[in-house]
Amino acid sequence: MDLENILREKAKIFDSALNGNLTPRDPKIFYEALRWIPLSGGKRLRPIITMLSCEAVGGVPETTIPLGIALEYMHNSTLVHDDIVDRDKWRRGLQTTHEKFGLSLAIIAGDALIGETYRMLSYMAPPEMESVTFKEIIRSIADAAKKFYEGEAMDIEFAHRFDVSIPEYMVMVEKKTAQLYWLAGKGGALIGKGTKKQVENMAEYGKLFGLMFQIKDDLLNILTDQAELGKQKIGSDILNGKRTLMVVHALSNVSDENKKKMISIIGNEKAAQSDIMEIIDIFRETGSINYAQNNLKELRRKAKLCLDVLEESESKELLMALADYSITRSY
Repeated sequence: MDLENILREKAKIFDSALNGNLTPRDPKIFYEALRWIPLSGGKRLRPIITMLSCEAVGGVPETTIPLGIALEYMHNSTLVHDDIVDRDKWRRGLQTTHEKFGLSLAIIAGDALIGETYRMLSYMAPPEMESVTFKEIIRSIADAAKKFYEGEAMDIEFAHRFDVSIPEYMVMVEKKTAQLYWLAGKGGALIGKGTKKQVENMAEYGKLFGLMFQIKDDLLNILTDQAELGKQKIGSDILNGKRTLMVVHALSNVSDENKKKMISIIGNEKAAQSDIMEIIDIFRETGSINYAQNNLKELRRKAKLCLDVLEESESKELLMALADYSITRSY
């Protein structure tokens, strides 16, 4: 199975829909800012999981397109705002929205994408969908949005703490990164009219996938040439003071001397690249990289177990392959 080619082909469905729905008009500068991140690429994994979840429970995959696009709008609105909070300069190989268009337009563009989220959801309103299903999806996307902002607030708070625990980190990631994947799995199964157990399991699969995706991103930030990821130089999370799983684990297992060293470097934007590499060496010494990788394998095991409620099908095979992809991907 050529999974990456299959993903690219499925992503084209949503690329086309996004482009068509974000037609440029006046004021031109606003629409340029609005389109900048959504149309800059991306894997479209949330809508793809929505579509596969629907198909895997016996539904018609095309019926999930409005929800899939809504999830992309919601996701991209969070990216625009998250880049502002983190003062990031690059995303997907391009300047971030606030770097390209200025802070004010970036804030407005991020807000407008939330409006586009609910406009897309309106296309699923009864009689297009059963009222009870539509209400559940609307309620779930609102809950997911609230939890994302809770997670963002936790992430901001953690940047000022060096005593963050692993359970605290996992709660933050579940709220900030995993929620829209949770909704992708749940929403797809709801639209496909899956059983209660199937809906619950696909929601859990989505959540676990989101946890894996974030931890893998944390690892890629220190193990991959950042030019491949369209981001800043290797270890930018360390410069930005991000509390990744490796940081949290290392701080709990490091010697007092190395802990002082970590505290002096993490979040220090003036730190040299040699300092960053020293932190990465500490991650290796404390087993923090191995810990994160083993954590990924356990999450994958649990995610695949969620799929036991599905009949055998190509969409189930793709969901199984996606669980593997989430921890083996190189970008």
